Amino acid sequence: MRGHGAVNSRCAVEVGIDAVSEQLGVDPMTFRLANLLPPHSRTITGFRITSTGMRECLAKVREQSGWDEKFRKMPFGRGIGVGCGFFISGSGLPIHWDPENFPHATVHLQCDMDGGVTVHTGAAEIGQGSDTAVAQAVSEVLALPLDMIRVRSKESDTSPVDLGSYSSRVTFMNANAAIRAAIDLRDQILKAAWDLTGYHPDQLVLGDRRVYYKHDPAIGVSWLQACHKAQADSGSLIATGSYRTSPMGGVHKGAAAGLAPAYSFSAYVAEVEVDAETGFTKVIKAWAAHDCGKALNPLAVEGQIIGSCHMGMGQVLSEEMKYGRGGNLLNPDLLDYKIMSVHEMPEVIPIIVESNDPEGPFGAKEAGEGPLLPILPAVCNAVYDAIGIRPSELPLTPDRVHKLIEKKCKAMGIDEPMDLPNPSFTPSPLQDIIAQRADDHAQRDLERDLLKDRSSYVNGVLFGFDPDRPISEQDDGWREAITPTQEDLVDDNKRAAKAWKHVERRYRGDA
Repeated sequence: MRGHGAVNSRCAVEVGIDAVSEQLGVDPMTFRLANLLPPHSRTITGFRITSTGMRECLAKVREQSGWDEKFRKMPFGRGIGVGCGFFISGSGLPIHWDPENFPHATVHLQCDMDGGVTVHTGAAEIGQGSDTAVAQAVSEVLALPLDMIRVRSKESDTSPVDLGSYSSRVTFMNANAAIRAAIDLRDQILKAAWDLTGYHPDQLVLGDRRVYYKHDPAIGVSWLQACHKAQADSGSLIATGSYRTSPMGGVHKGAAAGLAPAYSFSAYVAEVEVDAETGFTKVIKAWAAHDCGKALNPLAVEGQIIGSCHMGMGQVLSEEMKYGRGGNLLNPDLLDYKIMSVHEMPEVIPIIVESNDPEGPFGAKEAGEGPLLPILPAVCNAVYDAIGIRPSELPLTPDRVHKLIEKKCKAMGIDEPMDLPNPSFTPSPLQDIIAQRADDHAQRDLERDLLKDRSSYVNGVLFGFDPDRPISEQDDGWREAITPTQEDLVDDNKRAAKAWKHVERRYRGDA
């Protein structure tokens, strides 16, 4: 399963946000728009928000789903709901726990006499498209067609060490390393072309398998000629690139949890139909907007979004592992473990939002695990809009939903489920205030995105912190550090002190 741990907790948070919005008499879409973190800010836990397209995601699903015309205005049994999510683009703390001495990702490039470029990477292609992404990155830098890029990602004998396909890190970190390696190789090619053309590399351009003078494309040499010139002494061109995150983290306990160089953001709207007499829930349509920074491969991103919706709808509607008293699994096959088939899968409208992250490869962020998070709460909130029942347990199987309906009927003294009141929405005076706040924050975010506003921003007001000053200047306990000092290690309240004290078995003397 992707996004393990984050999916269920995010669902609970988003359902809670809808419940709070209901109590305040505020549109849940507007409530979210009024409480978004701006770009180039930090959370109280030290997360760096370098870019965020959440506002645009919400705006797009609001418009395309017809939210304002449907929310609390549909007939009983039909509802619409919204859910949001964010996810890491790789872990800021590598699994080797030595970010200062070892990089997160390394890529080797080799250019042979045929002019083709071979990419050696340890990143595992498990169906997510990482081989294509790294090939695209090299192709873009060297201005070569993809058929001249060969990727070797399954050869552990020749490839550099990679930390693994986890935490949605591969494209973000591996493509960044590939770009650095490709820039190194490009510099070698341009230097060789300088010898051939007499023009400085600053005046040369790569394109269409050629290296030419930028003011007169007729002056230049072929890519192969430049390669052969560069290979005259060595016989083969070799380049290496690596990636490590910017310094991040703190000394407080738990500082590494959720730490990442960038975060993706998503907002989904789901429209459902609930049969109040049987409890059967059906998703009619879903609008899924995901901020992936920059879609290096738009078709693959759309596939990830739709695949995430399929996985998430299974989690929210039917998938459940049932155990007997003896701990044995009661539904160990796909006949009893219900996965949504093509017949149950609704239409999903994938919407790509590009916020162009300053640290991502060509601005890209993750699009692997993050797209799963919002669909679960979107369906749960849509069920409430349909029949006024707010679920607190997943999956929403007909028997569970029917029990909730019976419970509400009993509490209200109603005999027939179809007689339950249709949820309605009457905005409170707070609605206009929240809407104005959302508009003001949209302007604030734009100024920060354009770097017109470079002031510090920390979401620590509720905890007594000044949002306009770096939190590390206000409390030493939130000091930023890559690795802990000796003073930090003796204080169990700072960072994961016990974990940092861990000594590998080979160094303990008891191996």
